[in-house]
Amino acid sequence: EFSLTSYTFENIVRHVLGETSPHYSLDRIASWLENGSAVMRIRGLRYIVYRAKASIRILDRTGVITRAAELAKVIGIDFNAVLTRGSQFRVESLMARIAHPEQFILPSPSREQVAQQRAAECLPLVLEPQSSYYTDPVVVLDFQSLYPSVMIAYNYCYSTCLGSLEDIAAGPEAAGTHDHSRHRLGVSSLDLPPGLLNALKEHITVSPNGVAFVKPSVRRGLLGRMLQELLESRIVIRDAMKRWGSDNAVLCKKLDAWQLGLKLIANVTYGYAGASFSGRMPCVDIADAIVQSGRETLESAIRFIHSKHAQWGARVVYGDTDSMFVHLSGQSRESAFRIGQEIAEAITRMNPAPIKLKFEKVYQPCVLLSKKRYAGWMFTSPEQTEPLLDAKGLELVRRDGCLVTQRVLEGTMDVLFRTNDLSLVKSYVTGEITRIMRGELSLQEFIIAKEVRLGTYSGRVLPAHAK
Repeated sequence: EFSLTSYTFENIVRHVLGETSPHYSLDRIASWLENGSAVMRIRGLRYIVYRAKASIRILDRTGVITRAAELAKVIGIDFNAVLTRGSQFRVESLMARIAHPEQFILPSPSREQVAQQRAAECLPLVLEPQSSYYTDPVVVLDFQSLYPSVMIAYNYCYSTCLGSLEDIAAGPEAAGTHDHSRHRLGVSSLDLPPGLLNALKEHITVSPNGVAFVKPSVRRGLLGRMLQELLESRIVIRDAMKRWGSDNAVLCKKLDAWQLGLKLIANVTYGYAGASFSGRMPCVDIADAIVQSGRETLESAIRFIHSKHAQWGARVVYGDTDSMFVHLSGQSRESAFRIGQEIAEAITRMNPAPIKLKFEKVYQPCVLLSKKRYAGWMFTSPEQTEPLLDAKGLELVRRDGCLVTQRVLEGTMDVLFRTNDLSLVKSYVTGEITRIMRGELSLQEFIIAKEVRLGTYSGRVLPAHAK
């Protein structure tokens, strides 16, 4: 995959094929073919042929067709649907193949039913970072596939949900029905026979937002089964890639397409249940249960780390949905790798399988600016000697700015992380500004590739690309 500042044909050819392509408008090509001389007609035809051949080479180089074909095989949908249909269609295709043998059918709620569903109430945990420049190690820990793991661990599914305890207690009025055995559930209502909750009270899991689900001993959820098969299959495929992929490039590409497809399906399954506006089968009770359980899992992990401050000297300085940034004051980088593994293993043991906290990397040094905006020198193993600059949300990696901003910011980070000397940073930035004022840089470095929508901007100051 390529993350480009502009997705024009010429820019794609330059980055994917390493070639420079001329740009001719369709009007010009048409005028050459209709009214031009023989030479101009030949030029127009050659350009059209070049574009067609280059498009085929781009498809071959990026492997789009291979990935789409392999994804179609894995999911069980046709090739065209991979390219034209969304993620909900893919999830539904897999779910239907599991549901039908179990005598379940998938409902198709109307737009009115979806619109009348109550609004979601739960939000993922996003901590306000303790903004600072950290020279000591900062360990990044991440819950592996948190939402799919939560759905498997707690058996959250349409087929196991008994509804909100609050709605059950409220009675039929909350569900908009006079049937005293029914109560609201997602876009519909559920028939819950009297006495069933008491009969199952030893076999019920109540989510943090107060929704009841039966345990796997009563019924194993279809979503959990589907996700577990997806995740286990992905592990097998990745092991096969490590074992045979290095000797067979074609096989490696095919296996990589399989595991990527399985990963994408697993990651969007929560969104299928939580798509409250355009969803094909949304259920806010299940979606809120997943989000709140994930939030409490992260909060519990943060409390545990802080309770072990005397042992590790660790402090969580940032958290976002399924990841934590843990500052280890006074520790070496080698100690950070050891402590990070200990924290990951301890928190994994606290949670039901397959919820797993994974050690990701160590930043040293790093800058935390605000939510989803940070940068640091990244180390992924104790043996790594040369750091990699890793950044999120900053102009350094954003595609809506110009190249000079990215280059200067990258140089600034390099000087800061290498020397920890603000005077040298100031000297570097001043030098770059001087070069800009003298006109020593190429105009290509100042190109901003972003769509302009005049009349939609609020305030007196327009963004740079709209001026």
